This record gives sequence, C-alpha cells and structure tokens, in this order.
Amino acid sequence: MSRKYLLIAAAALLIACWNSVGFHQGDEHFQLLEFAAWKLGLMSQENLTWEFAERMRPATQPAIVYVLYKVSSVFGEVNPYHFAFLLRLLSAAGFLLLAAKVWDRYVGKMPTPRFAKWLALGLLFNWCSVYSGIRFSGENWAGMALAAGFLLYPMGVLPEDKRNFSSGQEGPAAAALGAGLLFGLAFLFRYQVAIMVVGFGAWLLFIRRDNWQRIALVVLGGLIALAIGTLLDRWFYGEWVNAPWHYVRSNLVEGKAATFGSAPWWDYFRMVFERGVPPLGLLYIIAPLWFAWRYRRDPITWMMVPFLLVHFVLSRKDARFLFPLLPYLPVMIMAGAIALRQHFGNGFFDRKWISRGVKLFWGMNLAILLTVLVRPMISEVKVNKYVYDNYTEPVTLFADNKHIYTYANLTMRFYQRPGKVTIYHTEGREDWPDCATLICLYSRHAKVAEPPAGAKLVYTTRPVWADKLGLKDWLDGMKWWTIWELNANQ
Repeated sequence: MSRKYLLIAAAALLIACWNSVGFHQGDEHFQLLEFAAWKLGLMSQENLTWEFAERMRPATQPAIVYVLYKVSSVFGEVNPYHFAFLLRLLSAAGFLLLAAKVWDRYVGKMPTPRFAKWLALGLLFNWCSVYSGIRFSGENWAGMALAAGFLLYPMGVLPEDKRNFSSGQEGPAAAALGAGLLFGLAFLFRYQVAIMVVGFGAWLLFIRRDNWQRIALVVLGGLIALAIGTLLDRWFYGEWVNAPWHYVRSNLVEGKAATFGSAPWWDYFRMVFERGVPPLGLLYIIAPLWFAWRYRRDPITWMMVPFLLVHFVLSRKDARFLFPLLPYLPVMIMAGAIALRQHFGNGFFDRKWISRGVKLFWGMNLAILLTVLVRPMISEVKVNKYVYDNYTEPVTLFADNKHIYTYANLTMRFYQRPGKVTIYHTEGREDWPDCATLICLYSRHAKVAEPPAGAKLVYTTRPVWADKLGLKDWLDGMKWWTIWELNANQ
C-alpha cells in the first residue's frame, strides 16, 4: 500500500480522533468507560447501568481501560477527555494495521493499477469504515479482531473456483493458534461475532476440508482466550460468572433486548440505505448481496450470511450491530467492480456516464468523510469539557431537567472530577436547594436559555460569528447548550 495513502490516512484519523468526542451509542461509554471507572474507584456501584447487576457484560475492554488508566496515572492526574482520545487513537492504529493486512491479501486480485488504487482508497477512506474504525466500541474491536484472525489463518492458495474470491498464503501451523486467539478475543469484545466464527469453522470443515490438526489449534486458541476472559470477569465482578450465558438469558430468554425497540426483519435494508446516505447506501446493500451469491464458497460469505440471518430474525435492530462486517465491505465492492469489467469489457469504467458515476460516489464519500473528521459524536461531551477545563474546585450544577452530563436519561460520570460535581436537575427551579459550593453553574439546552436573574453567561455552543453573517433567524430556530455562572446565594 502506498506510503502516501497511509500517511494521509494517519493524519485524517488523528484529526477524527481529536474531534470525535463522545460515543456513537451509550454502550460504548456506560458499559466500558463507566464500568472501568467504578473499578478504578472513580464512581459508586449504584450509578452503573442495569447490565452490571445482571453480570452479563464482558470485562475485557473495561480491563484494557483499567490498565491504561493506571499506567497514565503514573504521569499525574488523568484528564478523562485526553484519555478517551487515547482510546480512539488505539482504535485508529488497529484500523490502519488491519487495512494494510486486507490490502496485502487482496491486492493480487486487482486486475489493473486503477483497481488496486480503488481498493486502497476504499480500505483507508471509506467514510463508514473510518466512522466505526476510530471507536473504542465492542462492535469495532470485535470486527477488527475477527478480521485479523481470518487474515492470519494459513488457508493457503485455494483451488480455482468461480464461487471463491478469497485466498491466502500457506503459513506455519502456529498461525492457526493465533487465529483462534483472535477469534476468542473478538467474542470477548462482542458475543454476537461467535456467529461469524462458527461460519468460518463450517467453511473450514465443509469447503476447505482443512486438516484436523489446524482446526484443533483454532479451537485451542479460542478456548485460551475464553479462559482469559473468564478470569477477567472473575476479577471485575468479584465472583465467578458466566457472562455470555447471562447475556443470552437476559436479552433473549427474558426478552429485555426487545424492550429497547423492535423492527421487522427487513429493517436493516432501510437502515443501511438511509444511514449509508443514498446512493452510497444502495451500494452498501447490493455489493454484499451480490458477493454472497456470486462467491458462495468464499469464507467471507460463510461468515457474513449466518451473521445477517440471525440479526434479521432478532427483533432488536441497530445499524451498529453490522459494524463487524465493515472490514470486508471494500473487498466485496471491488469484487463487484472486477465482475463488471469482466462482463462488459476492459473499457467499462472509461465510459463517460460510468466514469461520472464513479466520481459522484467518490465525491459523496469524501464529503461525508470530511464531516466525520470534524464533528463530535455527542455535543454534551464537548460542553461538559468546558466545566472540567475551567473549574478545578467543587461545583454545583443546576439544570431544568436535562443537564450537560445527561445522555438518554443516564448521567455520565467518567467525565466529572471525582467527588467535585454536585448535580440538581428538576422540572421547576423552586425545588432547587441552596448552593453549597463557591462555584454554582446553570446549564440549559434550548432555543432560549432563560437563565436565573443575575446569571453570567460563560459558555455557549451557538456560533457568535454566524449571527454577524445574517443567520440569526436560522440560529434562533435551533437548540444550543449554554452554561451560566450563578451567585452562591441564588
């Protein structure tokens, strides 16, 4: 892969990691950072989400957070925002390494230098891959670990078969053990990828018909990883638990997952189409479906199809559940491009309207990617960072119901200075108690702030410069975060 592309991608990922404060979905924060914060003694157990009491979440990623936080604390007080940035950097490093490995595996399949260039660009700059690739989330880390195990397995050069696109290099048998370890880690990051691991195992047995020694090494590696995960769960929860079973029992047997919303089996097509941004979203649907039909004997197909079918059947739907498939998306798109060239002739992509279509897709991808590089995940984290950076002493925060540490009726505590933030959020200000600290703040997320009398505005997300450009009426129609300082006797 071109060093130029790698350097540009590294710079872009660095920018994205810095700007992408917050999280894509609450699990990424409350069941990883908040869990680790409790183990670190930064918050009390009663403030954890209900999943902790159910003993159903793996301790693997919270353990990573715990160790890194302890190491970071050697150098002084740990800034939680800088620490979260470090976690995103680790994720981005994994994304870059994985992209390079996928390139090594599939670049030989590219018929022309232009196709090789497209593959590199797709691996490094596909907006949805970058969006997920910088996240310290179970979906992203499970997807990367699984793909790394798949690439590491010494499957050798497979016989020519029109239904097979993937091939690898023969390697030492020990690589199968390493692949098994990575598969096991992927499971410990997100249990659902076990479906993809089983799919790959079925491919080894029925299509590859690999020797039992290597398959046994994969199983052994997976069991070692599971043993490590069990020990980590014991350390984290303080007792022996079977977290995977508790996860299945709670979400499927007792049906708690369905309480967070349900949708018909076909709703994933709508999600991918809309959130993938048409017409790119249509490409993200067609390419995997076509690949699964055309390359029915390919290991990617054997991993992807059962994974999708199970998620279609489950009532709980969320686009992030499909993120573990993103490492394979550029490969499937390029397989389709190669097939089009073979069917319609070498000059197919040089045709005027086809060339313009390709440029449109790349242009749209670039435009969306630029927004991914600069926008925060949730505005609350950017706002409460102001409090952390500017008030080291104890503060009391008042709010009309929603406050700057609020997310989906939960309170983010990882980003607070431990023991130095007291929050009062009520429907009416008449219920506010007296402020017991020297610093008293009021926060509001609304079109009109309406602060208490005598309050002093100290922070707002509303861009003042935009008012000067004649955009006041438009800005007045949007909600903005504001923070005000109050007098201690207010």
